[in-house]
Amino acid sequence: MSNYNFISYSSVDALEFAFELYDSLLAGPPSIPVWLDKREIKPGQDWVKSIVEAIRICESLMFVMTHDSVEDESVCKREWIRALRYKKAIVPLLLHPDAVPPFQLEGRQYIDFTGDFNIGLAQLRLHLRWRTSPKGVLQSLKDRLEDDNHDLRRARDPGQETRIQNEIALLKKQIDDLQRIIDDPEGAAIRVEESINWGIERERQPEKPVGGITRTKFINPPPAIAPIYFQDRHVETNLIGDFLKNDAQRLMTIVGRAGIGKTAMVCRLLNSLEGGRLPDNGEEMSIDGIIYLSETGTRKVTVPNLYADLSSLLPDDIAKRLDEVYRDPKISTESKMQGLMEAFPSGQVLLLLDNFENLIDPLTYNLTNTDLDEALKAILDLPSHGVKVIITTRVAPRDMALIHPQRQFRLDLDKGLESPYAENILREMDADGTVGLKDAPDELLNKARERTLGNPRALEALFAILSADRDTELQEILSDRELLPEKVVEVLVGEAFSRLDPTAQKVMEALAIYGRPVSPSAVDYLLQSHVPGVDSAQVLNRLVNMNFVRKEAGRYYMHPVDKEYALSRVPEGDESDRNELVFTQFALLHQGADYFKEARKPSENWKTIDDLSAQLAEFDLRCAGQDYDTAADVLNDIDFDYLLLWGHYRVMTELHERLQGKLNDPKFKSLSAGNLGSTYYSLGDYQKAIEYYEQALVISREIGDRHADGIRRGNLGNVYMDLGQVEKAIEYYEQALVISREIGNRRGEGNRLGNLGNAYRDKGQVEKAIEYHEQALVISREIGDRRGEGADLGSLGIAYSDLWQVQTAKESHKQALEIAQEIGYRYLEVVELVYTGDIFSDIGEFDNAVKFYNQAIAIADEIKNVQPQNEARWGLARSQLFSGDLENARSTAESARRYDYPLNNHNVLALMGVIAVRQGDSASAKDAFKTAIKASGILLGHSDTNYGALDAKGLALCGLALCGGERNYIEEAIHAYTKARSITRAPGIVGRVLRLFDELAKADTQELFAGVREAAGGGLE
Repeated sequence: MSNYNFISYSSVDALEFAFELYDSLLAGPPSIPVWLDKREIKPGQDWVKSIVEAIRICESLMFVMTHDSVEDESVCKREWIRALRYKKAIVPLLLHPDAVPPFQLEGRQYIDFTGDFNIGLAQLRLHLRWRTSPKGVLQSLKDRLEDDNHDLRRARDPGQETRIQNEIALLKKQIDDLQRIIDDPEGAAIRVEESINWGIERERQPEKPVGGITRTKFINPPPAIAPIYFQDRHVETNLIGDFLKNDAQRLMTIVGRAGIGKTAMVCRLLNSLEGGRLPDNGEEMSIDGIIYLSETGTRKVTVPNLYADLSSLLPDDIAKRLDEVYRDPKISTESKMQGLMEAFPSGQVLLLLDNFENLIDPLTYNLTNTDLDEALKAILDLPSHGVKVIITTRVAPRDMALIHPQRQFRLDLDKGLESPYAENILREMDADGTVGLKDAPDELLNKARERTLGNPRALEALFAILSADRDTELQEILSDRELLPEKVVEVLVGEAFSRLDPTAQKVMEALAIYGRPVSPSAVDYLLQSHVPGVDSAQVLNRLVNMNFVRKEAGRYYMHPVDKEYALSRVPEGDESDRNELVFTQFALLHQGADYFKEARKPSENWKTIDDLSAQLAEFDLRCAGQDYDTAADVLNDIDFDYLLLWGHYRVMTELHERLQGKLNDPKFKSLSAGNLGSTYYSLGDYQKAIEYYEQALVISREIGDRHADGIRRGNLGNVYMDLGQVEKAIEYYEQALVISREIGNRRGEGNRLGNLGNAYRDKGQVEKAIEYHEQALVISREIGDRRGEGADLGSLGIAYSDLWQVQTAKESHKQALEIAQEIGYRYLEVVELVYTGDIFSDIGEFDNAVKFYNQAIAIADEIKNVQPQNEARWGLARSQLFSGDLENARSTAESARRYDYPLNNHNVLALMGVIAVRQGDSASAKDAFKTAIKASGILLGHSDTNYGALDAKGLALCGLALCGGERNYIEEAIHAYTKARSITRAPGIVGRVLRLFDELAKADTQELFAGVREAAGGGLE
């Protein structure tokens, strides 16, 4: 419980009154939260600790003035003095008429309970309600100002006098500001609203482009700037230096308690390395780059960030190629990391992953992010490279320690700073001597080091307490055994927080709700209904100076320990609070999410995942507030058309996985499961794709959503097509087609007809495929679907080309290309350029083929789509081979191989082998043919009727026979070709097979290929 009113009384002469007051206030109406030791402290609880904690988090302290309670020896004096230090409102209640108020409280108006209890109670109720109003808050500030003026007249020394004067100046400004708000509340509200709107508008603006090319070796701001007073850790710093010099080690994990100084120590070292030297000994060390990622900073520890930031250190052409690899869902994280590490064959790039404990499961001690787990294990497992990783964490990941332990180093920070370094920190923080640490005796500072265990964050919290409470001296804190227990950091942080004024506390609590670096406008957005006229920017900067808050690029955040404590001070509330103006976690999480909803960038500026940071932050806050349906709605706006399109399949998968089993709305359940199925489909995890598509299908049927029902059946058809289960795919496509026709979904009908056309073409039934594509084309034209029309024409062109109806095929592709260019559909444009190049290559017009292929390559590289990047280069290499340009053909084929497209890799590899054989390079040819057979085998594992894979396998087997002179390969090749021709004998397909075979046969000087051509052609010439 919090936000209650503490009853301070003497049990000698006011116990019955305290009980009656407690019961009456709590009973209401309305009920007013109160705290009374006799009612709240349970048997076995520590009495003193309970009293201190109750005063720390109370709203106000009601001091019952009786003969005994006003005595100097009364326990009540210690209670109201502590309340003053915690900047709590003191409400005197006069019970005995002749009780004389303590000198420090005599200026405060009391509530008279000397007469009728009910009259006093009514006045108290009104007063407590008034205390929370702006005028009541103003009176509290005036009370504190009066206390300060009183203390100023009795200041003991110039240092104390200066501190009091500074506090008086701050109070006067706060009083003036609040008075203006009270005088003109509407104007103040307008100013706050304008400030928030201005801040939101800044959030919505795209990043301004920087003129020229600017490169830096140091990516992202460091998670902390090591203060100039940070000292010691020489031994640990030297161990980090040894790790950096050791080429055999790749990953260092620095483990230590919260606030022990892990981040500060590493950032101090890395800052020195940015200047080319190690700290302390000044030894030269050259670094090629440093990447800073932190779970508490603006750049989180994720694979997309890690991959993109490392790529930014590379030349543009390499970075561009790696980006294309990253976008390919069929490439594993390990393979992506392999390509990335190969780009850093030597040198030294450092990757700092800070506050890593947020990514570790507290039960298993393993990483919760599987993508990141794979990436880091790849860095450890791959051959030698120039990337080193430093992790700072409270908890070490367990499984990772088992991966090549000889390549890892663990550093445990068990102890705090030794003498004199801890004492030096205290003196350096108090540079102007304001809080009395600069000139404190060595013995006293040594005692502070011992009591704080030398923990850097505890030392900072000690300084923060003295900064926030001028009446507290270091000796007093050190004498308080309750303040310095085993969990010294957490307790000192809580004590420092409690000595802040109420507005500063509210600002920190709002910051804790966000849990990420945010601008002052975000904090104002949460507090505008709770702190009239709020201006958090001033408060935040003051908190930065007092070591409560940290600042990075105009955004503010807290140390994890401070964040956890501040959040614990906010009542949890419940789901009903979301739309209420109450100060609970549920309400504030909802409002924080609303802030990011308003701060979204316009959709036309969405270019990278960073442009979706507002939506991703909103999603996190909705989930934290258990508003999963709204979180699903946010995700549905960005997942399919953006995250999936940009290649962030793992990110999209993890976000949707967080929603499973937590959604209420069946529509969102269906959408999330279906889109999760699509991510697994893109990642090549077909079994999981089927699992989630089937879940979505069940829900769609239960709620009678026939449209979604049809879509999911089409999705399942696509999966089974890729698995080579064409008959099952056709079954689903036909079911989806029936639904589309029943509900009048003409677009869906056209899509399903196109799917069926592709399925029958894969079965080698080209004529039937044409029937379906022509029906799809009619529908696309009927409904004005130009995109669908272009795709249908392209599919018809492919089918007519397979039948060797060249002119019809050429005309279909020509129309499809014109449509693509007209509507700006770049993907369709590039594939139509490839298919047109194929036709010219088929008929021997190689110059025209080369022209179209080169146009396709330019666009494919521009839109970064791996499929046409691979297929256009494969087509160009074939044309170069057919025209006798072996050198360029080999270079182009090798270039095609760099674009990993599993559905065509077997063809590229077989072509590379043919070219190498023709050049007399048997060793390279042999490797290419073996890899081609392996790639074909993968496809045939999905479907043994994949005639294209069978043809590539047959060609590669013939190539191996040439390289080794082994006749048994020929028999296998004949078998593969024979099976392919049993599936399809379409003349266009057979013609292409024979042309490639004939190019290989030119190297058959031993006449090994007897009978092969007949099998490859299936009796056709």
